[in-house]
Amino acid sequence: MAISRKEMCSRYRQLWVPVVCDAMYQLGIPELVLPSWLRPLIPDQRIAGIAFTVLGRGINPPVDWDEGVDRISSYLRVFERLQPDDLMVSVTTESHVGHFGELTGNAAKARGCVGVILDGNLRDVEGLRDIGFQVFYRDVSPLNGIGRWEMLDAQIPVEVGDITVHPGDLIVAEFDGVVVVPAADAERVLIKAEEIAGAESKVRGEVSTGTSPMNSFERHGHI
Repeated sequence: MAISRKEMCSRYRQLWVPVVCDAMYQLGIPELVLPSWLRPLIPDQRIAGIAFTVLGRGINPPVDWDEGVDRISSYLRVFERLQPDDLMVSVTTESHVGHFGELTGNAAKARGCVGVILDGNLRDVEGLRDIGFQVFYRDVSPLNGIGRWEMLDAQIPVEVGDITVHPGDLIVAEFDGVVVVPAADAERVLIKAEEIAGAESKVRGEVSTGTSPMNSFERHGHI
């Protein structure tokens, strides 16, 4: 029986990124780790969710405020489509303004979105920290995007570094990094990662009391 979306995300949140990577490695699945320049806004908070993708671009030359409002309206309506356990992946290149901030963070959180992977510029850092909303971001900018940025599309494959993220992929993100698990592999990676985590727990208990790491590895198969 297939694992539900809600249960899948809940169980992945109990796992750390290196264990998920180890599971993919052992299963022969490429470890899709996003670039390490993505920084966590809240260093000790892990998130896991289902990729909801957004692709944006700068408006060059900028347009006036009224036209800018018209051109950003499709992006603002995207937040109505978010579901619980979604994790937004927003990609914009060559744009100097802020692409995600506190007000959109509040809107996303209210819809059950667990966080954002932002290949772009973050703003309103204090407000986002106040509501505990996690964002992994490339850079910061205090500049308003209206008239200077627009969304091209949503729920399409997007590129973050040299990794393609598809809508529906499972993403786990923490201080160690951000890994993308293809939707088709998410269930078997989860089961393998939980198996590894259980074995590592036994190894941890042994080596912390003086057992040789080699002896524990030979017993449990993980280190």
